Amino acid sequence: MIFVASLCIQLSGGLGNQMFQYAVGRALSLDHRVNLAIDTWSGFVRDVEYRRSYQLSSLPINCNFVTPADRLSLWLYRIVSRVSNPGLSLHRRIWFGDFYVESDFKYHQSLSGAHFDKRTWLIGYWQSHRYFERHKDLLCRELTPRPPVDKQFLELAEQIQSSDSVALGIRLYEESKTPQAHAKDGQVKSVAQINQAIGRLIANRPNAKFFVFCTQRAKWFCELALPSNTVFVTAEDGYEDSIDCMWLLMRCRHHIFTNSSFYWWGAWLSEALHTNKSQFIYAADNFINEDGLCDHWHRF
Repeated sequence: MIFVASLCIQLSGGLGNQMFQYAVGRALSLDHRVNLAIDTWSGFVRDVEYRRSYQLSSLPINCNFVTPADRLSLWLYRIVSRVSNPGLSLHRRIWFGDFYVESDFKYHQSLSGAHFDKRTWLIGYWQSHRYFERHKDLLCRELTPRPPVDKQFLELAEQIQSSDSVALGIRLYEESKTPQAHAKDGQVKSVAQINQAIGRLIANRPNAKFFVFCTQRAKWFCELALPSNTVFVTAEDGYEDSIDCMWLLMRCRHHIFTNSSFYWWGAWLSEALHTNKSQFIYAADNFINEDGLCDHWHRF
């Protein structure tokens, strides 16, 4: 297979966002027969608030890395954009490259039908499965973490796999000065709304065992209507590595999660692992990308 031109992805954000960016780029590169290259530096060098870094290195992804010439075109674009103010247009063609910039958070069908005839950059999060659902089997293989070596993770995996497990993923955005900015229309899910989702799942699966995934144990977790045998999977409990936590997440059979791309991927990969098994997935309806949730998932 002969590839021409190149599709460059500026990676940014945490693990879940990087997985979205890679998945979209990988799908487009296959559909349009172009080389895929990822930039593991430009999207993180100015990330002062979150201090994110490249996290896909331990996953079996298939791509190249951008060259200095590729990165130069991105930085030239940043300079030109400051001067010319391109507005909210999705596609911006400049003599040194094409740039698709996500300024409107939804699925852009025109991106899937684009013609990549020169060096092209994708800048954004692109948090919609519609870009890559047709390549689900391949992406599940390339984005599935390898088993951890930590005994604590392996022992917890045995509990998950031997029970009617539910992953309750709660994103606090505690490192952000404005956590509500990560929710559609600034509407953060309340304890009551999360409890409604928990109640709906328990009504369907009375013997469900809950595993609460979060960066830390928030004080209000005591208000959650959880069974007494619930297990907390947080950094305070010794579960810090995000890749290994993703491996645990996908082993859970059912899922409830707030607006987080990390927990989104846990549910999406879990579906591939639990093929032909009954699953209940409840996703918060306040994701910023209006096309971010799979149609068959339940909303709350």
